Amino acid sequence: MPGKAMIVTIVVGVVSVLYAYGYLVPLTRVLMVYVPVNVKSTIAYYIDLSDDTADVKSTSDRIFTKDELWKYRGEGDIYLAVLGQVFDVTKGRKHYGPGGGYEFFSGRDGSRAYVSGDFTEAGLVDDITGLSLTDIRGLDDWVKFYRKDYTYVGKIVGNFYDAAGTPTTAYREYEKQLAAAEDDKKLTAADYRRFPPCNSESAQGKGRRLWCSTLSGGIQRDWAGLPREYYRPGTTKPRCACVKDVGPPSETSSTTTADNNKGDLDNPNVKVYPGCDPKSISCSFNDF
Repeated sequence: MPGKAMIVTIVVGVVSVLYAYGYLVPLTRVLMVYVPVNVKSTIAYYIDLSDDTADVKSTSDRIFTKDELWKYRGEGDIYLAVLGQVFDVTKGRKHYGPGGGYEFFSGRDGSRAYVSGDFTEAGLVDDITGLSLTDIRGLDDWVKFYRKDYTYVGKIVGNFYDAAGTPTTAYREYEKQLAAAEDDKKLTAADYRRFPPCNSESAQGKGRRLWCSTLSGGIQRDWAGLPREYYRPGTTKPRCACVKDVGPPSETSSTTTADNNKGDLDNPNVKVYPGCDPKSISCSFNDF
């Protein structure tokens, strides 16, 4: 009779093989009911038997070719794909069905068009090369939207997944870009907190006005700041930013109350607008 140690070794070996070939999750959850506690803990050491529905789903994904997906754009079920992920949007027929405002998205992966706005045949493609980080975040938002409001059904063979449903190099590159986009979003948020956007208004015949307040740019704070032309590092075009000086403007004047501490006004990335009083919280331009 084989000893307990040998039995454990054999069971673990069999389970490991099942795991390697993708048969583990459904079978093992049944068998584990009859496995002794000490053996169960040994198996759990080597593999994860948690109820991970995402992993189960990935093994049962339907894989579409482009020709197959193209069939789902008419009177029957309506499917579309974003970043290679296919969704059933039949319940949104009035939008995605024949004559709908988004009919051109149906039956294909038109990822690029979701953020480029180019709804021609040349723009409705799955090539996202050269998109900005903002566009990459936009695509991620679209995927989240479809996963929330519609039904995920599988993947399409193309730029993002191969015939086995495995992510391609292009998809891995997208993931890297998305990570960079999220980092950039955090940096941008921090940048806007430090240099909030100015208020602005323009009118024909009256020119343009830029000014700062404690809520300009939608960012609440206890200081108003002064309008400056701000060049964020790494960018080529400036924006109007409210730059922190030394405190709130005088209640009776549009100028600051102290001059001995310039706050962020000495930052090399900010410049006074030509023709604007460097101490004023408001600047007007006759550029119409």
